[in-house]
Amino acid sequence: MTDTVSLETIRNKNLCEILKVLRSNGACTLAHLTEHTDIGLTTVKKCILQAAEWGMVIEGDIAESTGGRKAKQYILNEKYQYFLFLIVDNNDLISKIYNFNFDEVESSSVHFEMSDCINSIYRLTKNSIEKYDIRTVCLSLPCIVKDGVIVDWYYNPSAKGMDIKTELENRFNINAIVQNDMNLSVIGESSTIGNDINNIITVQFGHNGIGMGEMVNGHLLEGKSGFAGEVSFVSDFRKNIMGTSFPAKIIRNAIIYLAPQIIVFYKSERQNDFERIFDTAIKDLPSYTIPEIKISDNYLKSIIDGFKTLIDKKGYFKKGENRNG
Repeated sequence: MTDTVSLETIRNKNLCEILKVLRSNGACTLAHLTEHTDIGLTTVKKCILQAAEWGMVIEGDIAESTGGRKAKQYILNEKYQYFLFLIVDNNDLISKIYNFNFDEVESSSVHFEMSDCINSIYRLTKNSIEKYDIRTVCLSLPCIVKDGVIVDWYYNPSAKGMDIKTELENRFNINAIVQNDMNLSVIGESSTIGNDINNIITVQFGHNGIGMGEMVNGHLLEGKSGFAGEVSFVSDFRKNIMGTSFPAKIIRNAIIYLAPQIIVFYKSERQNDFERIFDTAIKDLPSYTIPEIKISDNYLKSIIDGFKTLIDKKGYFKKGENRNG
């Protein structure tokens, strides 16, 4: 990594942290932003001035005086740009549009035939861009994805090998994030679950089989082709996710090989007997290996939190930037 790239990465990180404070606290003075980040006042001021020049932030009301000169407050320009989040869930395409403050401004869901899935994504993207100044499209897919390429999709084999990230970027001149749904869920959980927990597994026993996302030492596990975590390929004559034995075997192996601090189980229409599955999985394991468990019905929220994390990581919060690879 060159010095220029390193400096740009630091700048992006600083600005990202400032935007997070503005999103959570509303109008802030420079002193307030300095207090709620690990960034010095001089750097905060430079970031805010740059963000104001770009149109990201605007001046708010003057803060009440605490004895000295009244300080300016800054707020996010929520119309600076919009983000389109698309989630393929079975045969439904869930669409959510967020403004720059990450407030949801529109939500919808359309049913599609699998053979028309890609065209449905294009149509919804086109319609959304015609209504809002969307600069980034985030797409969650229930298949094997690597670097924006659909490596394999059991239920939609015609899409295999498609570089849908590049296709979206070229068609609509936007940034695109394309990722596996369970990978997004574990990224999202890592952003909200606590700074001291960086070994996480997310699991759902859903209509597409078993989905698993894995993060070890703060790094998402994808493997060479994005195949890591595709536990549906495990061969077992008792392969039945509605029972206890096979799901427990999968969870036990995950604990042995990945040593997570926490396992997040997402509720589904098919299997929610998580405590019995977990108790079976940890039988006779040493106590120091046993992770915490969390049972959640926030599967979609975790995916959306994953999108937001990747937007920040890639610097897509900056409008008008050249698309990243």
